[in-house]
Amino acid sequence: DKKVLITGSTGFIGSHVRSALELSGYKVYGLGRGNKEDFILDLSSKDLKNTIKEISPSLIFHFASGSNIARANEEKEKEYIDTVTSTENLLNSLKDLSNKPKIIYLSSQAVYGIPQSLPITEDHETSPQSIYGENKLKAEKLIIESGLDYLILRVSSIYGPSQDYKKSGVITKFIHKMKTNEAPIIFNSLDVFSDFLYVKDLASALIKAISSQYDIRGIYNLASGKPISMKDLLDALYEYFPNAPKAILESNNVYLSNDIYLSADKLKLDMNWSCKYNLKGGLNDMFQTVKL
Repeated sequence: DKKVLITGSTGFIGSHVRSALELSGYKVYGLGRGNKEDFILDLSSKDLKNTIKEISPSLIFHFASGSNIARANEEKEKEYIDTVTSTENLLNSLKDLSNKPKIIYLSSQAVYGIPQSLPITEDHETSPQSIYGENKLKAEKLIIESGLDYLILRVSSIYGPSQDYKKSGVITKFIHKMKTNEAPIIFNSLDVFSDFLYVKDLASALIKAISSQYDIRGIYNLASGKPISMKDLLDALYEYFPNAPKAILESNNVYLSNDIYLSADKLKLDMNWSCKYNLKGGLNDMFQTVKL
């Protein structure tokens, strides 16, 4: 059965994954609040159960969620509803289905909190230091306890074309600042290392993960496995915007000032996957569609 449902299919990640699924021969249905979704429906709607029953998907990619660390702090109730309550409602709508779909959920490296060792593996303790991370971990636990077949992917920072700088994405925020001749803002340190995953690599990993050859389940990290410092990231971006103002360093206790990057070894081992794009390659591909 190649029928797939995506919650939040018109969002940044959802739209890229939808395109990749359709190119791979899947029949994709989008559900969410966006006016371009196939089913314009809030996950709290009473019609959710009947709509899913009507579609009868074999897979549900659950991308509808709260947006980022800063917004989760500013709009605590809304972000909880968008991440935790929406997941609970979705799972409740699947309880009585005779053919229960597999859930693929995008979680976050934020569930780990302050790293005790690097790179972070899947057996690292979960101790989120942000409301965003707490919400993601609560959604994970709901999925695990649901009894449904599931794949949870804890992802690093995603970037790519069509990403909204107002919502999330360090790279996209920097690019917006540089394009408008403003100084990009670095929080806490230029020497902090992080991991950045190009959205096309994320999509390719998901396609492979659901293929009949692998069909993996459980919890996996999804990252490039190639950490880079904020300084080196900025240097790469200044090659595209050489006249942009110099970056400004600011203190911010909402964001961790520790190195944080994930090991993707388990995913690579279990389904022979690796990134196609390093940072330079991802930026080059991205700027084919993003105007400088």
